[in-house]
Amino acid sequence: MNFRIPLSRTRAAAAIVGAAVALATAALPATPAAAYSGGFRIPSSSTLVNAHSGKCLEIADWSWDNGAPARQWDCTGGANQRWNFQLAGGIMMLVNAHSGKCLEVADWSMDNGAPARQWDCTGGWNQGWQYSGQIGSRKELGLSNLNSAALLEIADWRTDTGAPARQWRGSSVGVCQANQAWITAITLI
Repeated sequence: MNFRIPLSRTRAAAAIVGAAVALATAALPATPAAAYSGGFRIPSSSTLVNAHSGKCLEIADWSWDNGAPARQWDCTGGANQRWNFQLAGGIMMLVNAHSGKCLEVADWSMDNGAPARQWDCTGGWNQGWQYSGQIGSRKELGLSNLNSAALLEIADWRTDTGAPARQWRGSSVGVCQANQAWITAITLI
């Protein structure tokens, strides 16, 4: 059995997505210098530093495996701590520069505490992220998962190396705590 979506709905959805992308990109500075002078743009490649611990988000043990956990570690500048921001079908994905795999919430979970891990990039909403909420400056932003609307955080306000990354819902929309806030260190490539 074939199902067809009416062309008018397809065009309307495309127009909404197009308008959202246009509004988002119109607000972003055009040059790297503007990003450093107080504006913000989606970087092409960056480390993600947790605002609470000051440690970098990485894929554990330089793993290439599907399911390898995301965690925090002292910032080393290694490729396993660098994330490429890629848009695919209007979805922003975080692709690990070492493994080439996407950061996702495991098993499409909607639960608080579900782990963040890497997996082959599928374009699924559990691998989609958007900037959501901020603390302090515009450089400290929350990352919410498109599937669950929960924020990426370091578990239990931990500051030790190896503490796991997971998802957790904020207390209110647009507000994130320091352990849910990420600072992007823009890498020009």
